[in-house]
Amino acid sequence: MSKLGKHIKGLFIKYFSVINHRSFIAIAIAIFATWLCYRFHFVFSLDLTLISVAVVFPLVFTLGSAFQRREKALEHLGRAKGALSAIKFCFSYAKKVEAIDKEKIYSVVDNVKTELISFLYSESMDKQSLNNAVGEIQTFITLHRDNLGRSLSLRVYRLMRDVIMGIENSIAIKAHRTPYSIRAYCVLFIYVFPFFYAPTLIKNIQYQEGVVANMLSDNIATLGANTYTIIIYGLNIIISFFLITLFNIQEQIENPFDQDGLDDIILENYLLDH
Repeated sequence: MSKLGKHIKGLFIKYFSVINHRSFIAIAIAIFATWLCYRFHFVFSLDLTLISVAVVFPLVFTLGSAFQRREKALEHLGRAKGALSAIKFCFSYAKKVEAIDKEKIYSVVDNVKTELISFLYSESMDKQSLNNAVGEIQTFITLHRDNLGRSLSLRVYRLMRDVIMGIENSIAIKAHRTPYSIRAYCVLFIYVFPFFYAPTLIKNIQYQEGVVANMLSDNIATLGANTYTIIIYGLNIIISFFLITLFNIQEQIENPFDQDGLDDIILENYLLDH
């Protein structure tokens, strides 16, 4: 693929990855709600600060919480990886441990990272393989306690505390999401919002000095001929699309490990030793 083709593909993924079935549902509802208001002449003026309480506040809250979860996940994964790297350094300074045994424990430590990443990638919550991989470090220390010495063993145990805390916190982020009730409430009001916004737009745009400006007939075919109608349809569609897109972004970073979004954590980086 040419450089231009890759650039275009990147832009397409960047701007269209947040569009899904909810986007089309929101657009369809916005169109239907606006047509319904014209069809039955629903016109009123609503204080849109009510909408900010019903839609914007919970949307911003859940979006902010999702980003905080992502940052916490980065912190916990970094803590676990750093501790595992430190454990490898500790074993490398054990003079009484044979080189072949050191290679074995290096492989065991790397396997912990591999199992953790595999677990975070998968949809399953079965962490038996991950627990077994962590337990192999304990087994190695027990078998080579005399060669490692008390001081080095205690140092590794302290580092294992950071490993386990990082792993368990990452698992908790994967298992527990932001409050589902708030997200359900938020998407419901995004779908309902156009039914309140359309009549308010008609009131504010098509009313001039208290007189209705060119109110449309019941014939749908005449809608496109009216400038006010195009503006009202467009504004209702745009705001609905904007709100549902923000909700989709929040949904994508809800689980920062599933690689279903541009802002998900690149887990392969945690398999590297540098």
